[in-house]
Amino acid sequence: IRTVAAGGGSRLFFEDGMFRVGPESAGAHPGPVCYRKGGHLAVTDANLVLGRLQPEFFPHIFGEDEQQPLDIEASRKALEPLTEEINAACRAQGRPEMSLEAVALGFLEVANEVMVRPIREISVMRGFDSKDHILAVFGGAGPQHACAIARALGIEEIFIHRFAGILSAYGMGLADVVVDRQQPFAGVYAHGTPAAAAAGLETLAAEAVAELRDQGFAADRITVTRYLNLRYQGTDTALMIPRPEDGDEAGDFAAAFRARYRREFGFDLAGREIVIDDLRVRARGLAARATIRPIAAAQEAPVPLKQVDCYFDAGWCETAVYDLDDLGAGHRLTGPALIIHDTATILVEPDSTAEITTQGDVRIRVGQGTAKQVGTEVDPVQLTIFGNLFMSIAEQMGRMLQKTAISTNIKERLDFSCALFGPQGELVANAPHLPVHLGSMSEAVKAQIHRYSGDEGGRLEPGDVLVSNHPV
Repeated sequence: IRTVAAGGGSRLFFEDGMFRVGPESAGAHPGPVCYRKGGHLAVTDANLVLGRLQPEFFPHIFGEDEQQPLDIEASRKALEPLTEEINAACRAQGRPEMSLEAVALGFLEVANEVMVRPIREISVMRGFDSKDHILAVFGGAGPQHACAIARALGIEEIFIHRFAGILSAYGMGLADVVVDRQQPFAGVYAHGTPAAAAAGLETLAAEAVAELRDQGFAADRITVTRYLNLRYQGTDTALMIPRPEDGDEAGDFAAAFRARYRREFGFDLAGREIVIDDLRVRARGLAARATIRPIAAAQEAPVPLKQVDCYFDAGWCETAVYDLDDLGAGHRLTGPALIIHDTATILVEPDSTAEITTQGDVRIRVGQGTAKQVGTEVDPVQLTIFGNLFMSIAEQMGRMLQKTAISTNIKERLDFSCALFGPQGELVANAPHLPVHLGSMSEAVKAQIHRYSGDEGGRLEPGDVLVSNHPV
């Protein structure tokens, strides 16, 4: 699990010529400025100013009598001094000034990149390409950012559950009861699971099933998954592998381990023994499932509740507002559009299309959007976004080095540094590993650039790798 310090309550700042979102939060109390509690300027205020939240359709639970709508005027008023501060910096640097809406949009772009960064890190760490997956969204504010986040990750499809705003509570109500049993084991996996390991798994399974039976689960409501915690001899990166059940290699833990190892690390340690570190069993007592009733099929074209203005990269756009309860299965909505539900507001950005499923959920096909030209002049929004992108590269380098290393110094003490440098060896971004290395690393990079910039050492070509153990 990675905690992302960017949500509806994340506060907005302008520091050192850059936009910053969070990690400070306005929380539920006093909350964003629009909550009418004297709160702090936050992401929710930016969404409100840009029309992506509509006070008319938002619960009227604010103010002293707890019957007032969101206060959009307060949000705009709180954003004005911050906009003036940003424009003062723009004037000092000879750059064009930004409108209040452009500032609000800039903060949302930064917030989105802050959310995208850990998704990239997790997917790379597990050997997955995010482009091959569907973005699942939950929470009341998540659907407002889904299209932008998916586009940044190269994801083409978004799934938003009908109960996205209360999905955590809904999931808790439907959650299975799980019993885990684990014990250490020292042995080599050769041409099959050692008899002692197989016996140990069955003992653990019997114990876990007995505990669920004691809790009232019938035998036909219990499933058992058996795992081996495996690693290559001489490494300490163990992977918990569930027993394969299908195909010709049923029960072959080794084949599943090698496949996952290649996926995560990009190579295999052929010829090395596979060591079993732990035995694990997970018994699951299946909870009662909710009855899912299909919604009525669409009979006519969807009718919007009203038309409102929302602000995007291209400026203000007329945006249709729909009530999810009024939409039938098969209805298709072309962005820009807002879909209102009791616990969430779904934003369908321009060049994206939403479709209502037979269960009343929402699937969005994300378009490419309008290509945004990024110049070489200093832009406070792009500066922050690229800062996150460069830092993400350095972090992913470190993550892969840590996972593939055999040395304890690297794996546990993080006695290494990963950084990104410019064409002349200037430090661009360094991940928080062991920064003391970076003083000599910069000199080493500059020395190699100097060495290979002339004819004596030849010129570097794409794909070349240099290894040096001395700064000069």
